Amino acid sequence: MPRRNSSRLLRSRTIVYAVLLVSAIVLLIFIFFRQKPLEYYDRTEYLLGTYVTVRVSSSKMSPVTLAEAAMTEIERIDEKFGSRSDGIIAELNRSGELHDIDKETSFLIKSALEIAKNTSGAFDPTLYELTKLWGFDDESSDKRIPSEKEIEEALASTGFSRITFVEESEYVSLADGAMLDLGAIAKGYAVDMAIAKIKALDEGATGFIDAGGDIGVIGPKYGSRPWIVGVRDPRGESVQDVIEYIYLYDGAVATSGDYERFFIEDNVRYHHIMDPETGFPSRNGVISATAIGRSVMLADAYATAAFVIGMEPGVTFLPRFGALVLLVMEDMSIFKSPGFEVYQER
Repeated sequence: MPRRNSSRLLRSRTIVYAVLLVSAIVLLIFIFFRQKPLEYYDRTEYLLGTYVTVRVSSSKMSPVTLAEAAMTEIERIDEKFGSRSDGIIAELNRSGELHDIDKETSFLIKSALEIAKNTSGAFDPTLYELTKLWGFDDESSDKRIPSEKEIEEALASTGFSRITFVEESEYVSLADGAMLDLGAIAKGYAVDMAIAKIKALDEGATGFIDAGGDIGVIGPKYGSRPWIVGVRDPRGESVQDVIEYIYLYDGAVATSGDYERFFIEDNVRYHHIMDPETGFPSRNGVISATAIGRSVMLADAYATAAFVIGMEPGVTFLPRFGALVLLVMEDMSIFKSPGFEVYQER
């Protein structure tokens, strides 16, 4: 009798365990299929001189709140470092020097100078007068070809060596009438800081921020997939015309092209990316430069530098500073830094 009872007890327990296991599996399947997929919220505003789009999703809090926090941060930086007459950079350009600059301004100036040195001046934060001379300082400005004398005079006040920056004493000065323009890195910096704001509120948030084609990734799509970024065909008829694709789980990508801001005179295209040596729009066969970097600020700056530096130095030289480059030439040939292909694999 004891053996029979023991056998019955064993069978009963087995049945109970089986029922519990099946119930658990059914519950997990139910939860899996009932779980709502991540939904992305989009918000677009005109800031930083371009249209900025925040696409974000969160399982922790409202994506509307995250997008609003990002836009508020971008607006703050735009007001501080933009072309406003009461901004800190405008104050520096008027007075020629500033004492006791704050840490954020110090960081941006230091970063601009470091990139300028790394690229031997191909990226130059003192080209404001030259850009203004050609009419590329503002969309409403008249675009024209300046005289040789005007270009010579503008070049006399350009060059990053005219910036004296003493980080320890929080002091910066400009020599020979030089004017600082941090717009080339402030846009990327603003996107980086907006992403940091989102991640501080929800580390698991996913999405991206697109500021006029400069893109920073908040997190992988749906938490595990790459965001697909198209490299625009610089001679395509619309922004939908793409010649290459990039797959990003994190980091940033930026493109500088001669199709963004330009005018044509006597069948010659004059664009906004200036060669600091000649004072003319850069002409070395490059019509588009795309850079992938760990931050939007660096990707944006090195894309500009790659456009000016040209094919061989741009492709092989810039990776040592953390930027992988793709260049499109006038004949539509494409050159890539070693390792760029890694970002073209799913």
